[in-house]
Amino acid sequence: GPAIWRGMRWRVGRIRSRTNTPLAVGFGIATPQQAAAVGQFSDGVIVGSALINAVDLATDKAAAAASFVRTLARALENDGQATS
Repeated sequence: GPAIWRGMRWRVGRIRSRTNTPLAVGFGIATPQQAAAVGQFSDGVIVGSALINAVDLATDKAAAAASFVRTLARALENDGQATS
């Protein structure tokens, strides 16, 4: 993943040892594979810019957003293997 992810698993583990609060990570996540990788050590995945980019030029923005989110969800469910 991106350079910012170096040590992220460790950081999340360290924070997790101090709280029972669910932890979500959202640094540089743009693809289904990246979401699945981060999902392996976090309770949630935050995707911002990638979602905006996915719907920016779409005519039907709601459909484009739903399609992008479904792709992320499938990757999370299938250990990083995006399916259609």
